[in-house]
Amino acid sequence: MTPLYRAVSIAFRTLQMLLWGAIGFSIFCCRLIVESIRDRRLTKSAAMRALARAMRIMLEGLGATFVKVGQIMSTRPDLLPSEIIAELALLQENVRPFAAAQAGRIIAEDLRRPLNMIFDHFDAMPIASASVAQVQRARLKGTGAPLAIKVRRPSIARWAELDRSIILGVAHALELIPSMRMVAPVESARQFCDAINRQLDFRREAANNLRFRANFAGESYVVFPHVYESLSSERVLTMDFVEGYRDSELGAAGIDPKKVAGLGMRVFCKMTFIDGFIHADLHPGNIRFMRDNRIALFDLGLTAELTDEDRLMFAQTMFYMANGMGPELARQMYDLTQHRADIDYSAYEREISEYLTQFVNQPLGEIEMSLAIGKFFDIYRRYGMRLDGRYTVLNVSMMVVEGLGKKLDPSLDITTEAKPFLQAALAPASRAATASR
Repeated sequence: MTPLYRAVSIAFRTLQMLLWGAIGFSIFCCRLIVESIRDRRLTKSAAMRALARAMRIMLEGLGATFVKVGQIMSTRPDLLPSEIIAELALLQENVRPFAAAQAGRIIAEDLRRPLNMIFDHFDAMPIASASVAQVQRARLKGTGAPLAIKVRRPSIARWAELDRSIILGVAHALELIPSMRMVAPVESARQFCDAINRQLDFRREAANNLRFRANFAGESYVVFPHVYESLSSERVLTMDFVEGYRDSELGAAGIDPKKVAGLGMRVFCKMTFIDGFIHADLHPGNIRFMRDNRIALFDLGLTAELTDEDRLMFAQTMFYMANGMGPELARQMYDLTQHRADIDYSAYEREISEYLTQFVNQPLGEIEMSLAIGKFFDIYRRYGMRLDGRYTVLNVSMMVVEGLGKKLDPSLDITTEAKPFLQAALAPASRAATASR
């Protein structure tokens, strides 16, 4: 891309953003009127709902890069209010597909062979479409093995590079506004853009797949599709097709919802407390359930990696929450956050402790951990505290997994399921403490 062409492209893309910004503002004003009429007065929640709807429509209009930005933003309740998080979560699926002919051209170009030399059959209709890629079905030449082929959207890498420049420029401008500094717009924008770039190279996802398969080699209850490395590239990922069902289809498929709900929690706990390597995009669209009561996980491009210290800190946090240890939880989270302002620590600790007592004495099976964590995020945000992105990914992943788990099995007890993994994670620190006495 020549400097002149890049400059023209950035100018054109900026005009598009301004246009969709104007459209978004118009939608916001209209929704504000609707929400205020519905609530009979203009409340903060109504204004946030109006803003959230306008943001979602604007991001959809700006295309795949911004849809992905919205998806990643929907995983950051430490930065955004719950109304916006809920609306942006709608961007997780149902993205318009691109033409199968384009997908075929990309596959042939990257694998350097015509499709009829690779596949016995190639379906023209995609079976899934998301912001970065879509998935086509095919059958492997000679063996007839069913395949799922993930193909990157045309031009998304070029547009992502342009969008990154513009987004960072806007973020630097927002950083000049004192009230915006708490959410660290430049740092957050870099995190969002870096997350997108990690998902654009399918060689990275193939490597993640191999690592997850190695981590779960001894566990039969979870499946990561086999990747055909010789039929994969930066833009193409060829995998075995795994027959699975969504959470709404379990009854018809004869799958035990209680069993797979518990298994889902085991998968998350092993990733978090034992392996320190986590699928960071665990929304329901990336999870399928199999007839033999196993779980299949897809879309492994976005991950989070934890050090031994990270795993210990998160295990301690869960332990404090489960046991109602408010002052310890407040100190732990204070030490883990990036502080944007001086806070009244006594008031902060009192608020954390008082909130913790509201649910810690309930029967364990009745605790909605995801709601509790969401409330804690609200407290942190009000006190100008922001979690490191790694811990946010952990908390949000747990919220999603628990939410799906309790949808499948309302009696699911996250604390009981997590207990053996917590004990394993905390054991080294306990042994060290004993040895030092």
